[in-house]
Amino acid sequence: MEGLPFEIGQAYHRVEDIHEKFGGNRYSGIAPCADHPYVFIFFGESGEWHGYDDELLDDGRLLYTGEGRDGDMEMDAGNAAIRDHAENNDKIHVFESGEGAWEVSYVGQFEYEDHYWTRLPDRSDNMRDAVRFELVPAGGVEIDTGVTSLDDISVDELYDQAEASVNGEGRTTSESQSRTTYPRSEVVRKYALRVADGVCQGCGDDAPFLTADGEPFLEVHHLRRRSDGGADHPKNVIALCPNCHQRVHQGRNGDEFNQKLIGRVEELHSK
Repeated sequence: MEGLPFEIGQAYHRVEDIHEKFGGNRYSGIAPCADHPYVFIFFGESGEWHGYDDELLDDGRLLYTGEGRDGDMEMDAGNAAIRDHAENNDKIHVFESGEGAWEVSYVGQFEYEDHYWTRLPDRSDNMRDAVRFELVPAGGVEIDTGVTSLDDISVDELYDQAEASVNGEGRTTSESQSRTTYPRSEVVRKYALRVADGVCQGCGDDAPFLTADGEPFLEVHHLRRRSDGGADHPKNVIALCPNCHQRVHQGRNGDEFNQKLIGRVEELHSK
């Protein structure tokens, strides 16, 4: 898979077969590689000792708890590497801990879909804010946009290219990548942010701050999960401030709020 000598289900020595060849912190559950476009993720029973709670679901999704053993987690370092992997052109590869020392088995390549904040115990059993990622198996369509930066095409073109790829049309590729090729998930994400134009689509407030690149910070939320029939489609995403995003996942009336968001997106696309 893209030059990586890993086969799904096969066991590997984490240090000798992974970190000595590709880099990354051998002791961390999230290990971005400085010299390779990979983010390695490790989960298993040992994570429970440090207050982590991960779950590989029957539909193939991985619910993965971010890094940070003590106190509140932050959206930085490895956590940010997961969230921003598509934008950074990094691939996420997931391994599950085995029975032997440093033994791991390869689960496969995954992509970031969403995240939410919740309350979980740390390794000292103190409750803290923790981030949980929803990762889905890779295999989505790559779109050849014809441009080296998604900022160079209009919001309408972003929509048209993403929609065409969902319908099996348009310029897509799954065999080779070029500087003009992007994962469909990243095209859809960029579309949602461009539509929002720096304004939360949930509460109507401006983005709470600017990123290091000077862009308004909003989070892209999938209105319907893929496991519930929600395709990676521009009609299935909306850009929210962190507060509204957390309201969907953690609020007492989160499902009701999500239905209101679905209605707003449907109204937008009916015009």
